Amino acid sequence: MKRIGVITDVHGNLEALKAALAMLDELDCDEILHLGDVVDIGPNSRECLDILLARSDVICLLGNHDRDFVIDHASLNESSHVPEAHKRQVFDSLTERQRQAVKAFPLAVTRVCGGQKLLFCHYALKNVPFDWKIFPFMPLQNKPTAKALDEIFANADADAVFFGHKHEPCDICGRLLYVDVGSVGCHPEPYARAVVIDYDDFDWSYRRLQTPYDNEAVRRCMHSETVAGDELFDYYFLHKNLQ
Repeated sequence: MKRIGVITDVHGNLEALKAALAMLDELDCDEILHLGDVVDIGPNSRECLDILLARSDVICLLGNHDRDFVIDHASLNESSHVPEAHKRQVFDSLTERQRQAVKAFPLAVTRVCGGQKLLFCHYALKNVPFDWKIFPFMPLQNKPTAKALDEIFANADADAVFFGHKHEPCDICGRLLYVDVGSVGCHPEPYARAVVIDYDDFDWSYRRLQTPYDNEAVRRCMHSETVAGDELFDYYFLHKNLQ
């Protein structure tokens, strides 16, 4: 039996990342996939990147905030609540070495588990050749349904898709099995979240896991050290005013 650990949307939350990785290490995962958005929002983007890049058993995929870092796109856009001043602070804290490493993150990877093809990505991709100047992801489905996910993942060649981006877990069966892993720590509960996939040549299954972490320490750090930290914590962690 082999095992894949899956996390997503760490967003600079070092406390949650360390807790999730410790939990997955205890389970002896053969590899760990992070499905995009290491940076922005939380207070420790640089440290989170350092930890993930230093591990030979971790594969990081490109998320929209990671893309913004690579192309130095700090402007506030209509689909984000992260102000330019915050992104500027984050990007300035990161190194050129980290930028080149993030630039090499793949958009998606696949694994064959139990005879089925599993696709891992940050979110559904537009059916166009990749260009750094073009936002690569389909519009976010705020209230995902099987029909809506079938439409945006229409070009996905897989039996199941594991993704992130929305930060909220969901398990929906349509044309494919759709599994939103849910952000490691961008949510109100003081638990770091992950998904574990167990498989052999004949079968596969997945389960959701969580482990406690000190989200109050993250709040204090964001309050004292992060531009717009209180507003970002309220919106992305406490889900205040979240539509």
